[in-house]
Amino acid sequence: MIKVGILGTGFGKTHLEIYQRIDGVQVVSVFGRNKEKLDSINKEHDVQTTDDIAEVLDNPDIDLIDVCLPTKMHAEWVIKALKSGKHVFCETPISYSYDEACDIQKASLQFNKNVYVNLFIKFSAPHKYAIELLKNGDCGKLIGIRTYNKTSSRWGDLGLKNNLESFHNHMMDYTIELAGMPNSVTASGFDYGSKSIITSFLKYNSLYAILESNSAMPECCPFEIGFELLCTEGIIRFDAVYGDYTSEEFSITVNGKIREIMQIDEVDDFEESIRHVLYCLQNNKKSDLIDIEAAANTIKLKEMVVNAFA
Repeated sequence: MIKVGILGTGFGKTHLEIYQRIDGVQVVSVFGRNKEKLDSINKEHDVQTTDDIAEVLDNPDIDLIDVCLPTKMHAEWVIKALKSGKHVFCETPISYSYDEACDIQKASLQFNKNVYVNLFIKFSAPHKYAIELLKNGDCGKLIGIRTYNKTSSRWGDLGLKNNLESFHNHMMDYTIELAGMPNSVTASGFDYGSKSIITSFLKYNSLYAILESNSAMPECCPFEIGFELLCTEGIIRFDAVYGDYTSEEFSITVNGKIREIMQIDEVDDFEESIRHVLYCLQNNKKSDLIDIEAAANTIKLKEMVVNAFA
């Protein structure tokens, strides 16, 4: 039985609900700063709650600390959790700066405990399937990447900074998984208060990537995401629309002809990410998908994009 302590009652409640659907795991305690939220979680989910964070970190029964605090608090409490002898699962982004991410990485090595980061895009079914196709060589060699996400203001403030941290970062993470870190970056960012548009151009030795995040769409527009992977012998595409009308289409085009259009089985990306962490803990292994190094690289690329704005 893996025993978990959760820090935070926002996303922390979402994580709690996922853990309680999975066999072989028990949430021992939830820390929060809002008494009403803590009382509600205690009654609704029959789990111990506390406003004393030390009660969670110092509990010898807990194996994993799940950090769902505000991003500015991540580095401090992830490192303290590692120091207390716990493995850590942290919401993304792991921090606002690459230096802080490196400090977390050093602490992970120093205290010999693993850090997993909720880079949930890696568990999205179409994204996973596209990588499998690339590994199998079905469409030849990857030579170009285009990813996009578009939304109205339904997600709250997605001005330039929040767009980078909470929207654009998922596409950066996926692009790094596909192609690694780029040689150079060119980027444009347009800030409209709580809305923004970011376009990043990533240059590699033998391929390119174009990433677009647009949070300035009109209110009438649905949420859209997608990608196009251009290969030497074909194209892999995914386009999805979510809202009053939902549509998902995954297609493979080889030598100018559509080979197949398919529906990809839906999965809960968050749940798959958590299941992956639990699998790693049960088998005493680090993750090759959502470890601190992968999270740090995404922040490093973000900083390259920010520097390219100047």
